[in-house]
Amino acid sequence: MQPRKLLLISCMQILLLALNLQANPEETIRSLNVHLLRSTISALPANPSVHIALRLSPEHSLQDERKYLHKLKTDLQGKLSRSSGLPPSTGLVALYLLAFRASCLSLSTVEKAVPYLKKELRAERNHLNNGHVPLTNYYQYSLGVLALCVNNVRIDHGILSGLTPHRHHHHHIDTNAMMVLALKCVHDSKMPNNAWMYSNHRRTNVLLAMNKLIQQIQNHQAENGTIGNIYSTAVALQALLAVRDEARWLKGKRALIEAPKRAFDNPMALSQLLPVLYRKTYLDIGQMDCNDEHDGLNTTKLSATTEPNFTLTGFVHLTVKNISKADICKAKVPLRRRMSLLEVLNEANLDFETKETLWGPFLTSVCHLRAQDAERTYWQLISGENTQLKKGIKDYHPHGKEHILLQLSHF
Repeated sequence: MQPRKLLLISCMQILLLALNLQANPEETIRSLNVHLLRSTISALPANPSVHIALRLSPEHSLQDERKYLHKLKTDLQGKLSRSSGLPPSTGLVALYLLAFRASCLSLSTVEKAVPYLKKELRAERNHLNNGHVPLTNYYQYSLGVLALCVNNVRIDHGILSGLTPHRHHHHHIDTNAMMVLALKCVHDSKMPNNAWMYSNHRRTNVLLAMNKLIQQIQNHQAENGTIGNIYSTAVALQALLAVRDEARWLKGKRALIEAPKRAFDNPMALSQLLPVLYRKTYLDIGQMDCNDEHDGLNTTKLSATTEPNFTLTGFVHLTVKNISKADICKAKVPLRRRMSLLEVLNEANLDFETKETLWGPFLTSVCHLRAQDAERTYWQLISGENTQLKKGIKDYHPHGKEHILLQLSHF
């Protein structure tokens, strides 16, 4: 699981944007941009992925972006200096470095970040050598390589060899896409004298690996344009743009524009959506010079909208099962208003715990049963018979008579 922290946007405004998306795509995409900018002035923790998306956009609110950049710098320095608590993960530090490069920030101002990321990547590679999987996952591993590459930091041969896809490895679409972006960056990297940064042999191996991965992505594009689900599609389209497959990118872009209402009301999801709608990828960060930027984005241009009353009747049925699929507790919760699954869990009086991620609160323990990273277990959320929820517990809103299963599962 990638680290993710929730920054909610006004639900009703996103609802209205979704209704207008097909009618006026350009204006609505710009409105989505404004909504993402609004999330940066909240009191919630800073999210480097949000800053990256804002920097890749053609219009800016430079004052707001500078304030957010300062918040990100302070936040990362605190994370790297903290003697207690969990250290930041590979993927999180990588996102910070990409955000700083997107603002043309010198690496010397965050001097601890690059050595820290290099150390984490070595730990990822050592774990890969011993256990056939990285310490976190291939998505974070690839994101770490990409962040160093975009910042023109040369990457060790051993780290790069970990990105070579093996026949027995079957990655998620968004993981394949992030691997493609990292490999593409390495393949195209040059020294200040315009010579290739890596040897012809290394570049050839990187190209072969990249072509295998991009082929898998292309083969998974459905007739309606999606690649996996709509969230993995947003990341996969970056990979297609990176290899100039514009036909499939355009087909996927149409699928995102036609996505269900409120699908991207989570700022983390929106931060992954905006770049591809603007025909941008994380690789474009390396080409930014931050001069002559259009400073015309204004958070006051969208009028505030009062969210209507979503009072519902009925009940939500919760069942919690252990790894052996045996029931360990159940609850029946009345829906007195439009409640999130997080609110339903609170109303159910179940003993549960969460941890904060870039995507919002992530369920870690239910009914005194804890998911364990060492055992590669997590809480899977299933609606009805077998529909896995694509949203987190704070974003998902159950409906009356819905049965939701919280299943401890292996990943």
